[in-house]
Amino acid sequence: MAHAGKVVKLYAKGAPVGVEDGALVGFLADPEQAGEWLVTRADDGFRLTAKGTEETIASAGTGRAPAVVRPDDSPASVWRLQRVDGEGSTTVTSLADLRDGTYVIDQNGLALGRDLFEDRSLLPKRVFVRTDDRDPQWTIEVLA
Repeated sequence: MAHAGKVVKLYAKGAPVGVEDGALVGFLADPEQAGEWLVTRADDGFRLTAKGTEETIASAGTGRAPAVVRPDDSPASVWRLQRVDGEGSTTVTSLADLRDGTYVIDQNGLALGRDLFEDRSLLPKRVFVRTDDRDPQWTIEVLA
């Protein structure tokens, strides 16, 4: 029987990622606030849904903007996952190919990631679509 999806934890610049007030954020000081995500196949990519909800990571447009987490089944919530290793990057095309590792997450070439320059506080850090980080790598930890 095929799995409907894989449960993962997402880390942006080492910080576990979750939802705060409808925004996707990295939790530096309180990692327990971070959530688990259900990764499912959708169109030509994947949808990342906060576990136990119908809220997906979505882009509010094609410009640089904070990523939102809301109920969304449009193309704005479909992301490409590229696994990065010492030999380059490989686009993931199947849930069977999703495993622990380093990834770039993008949509139409617009990378998802934290800012290159952030304040030095331990407050949650927003994740942006079309990040200014030149190396917006994520860690994905597959739980189930």
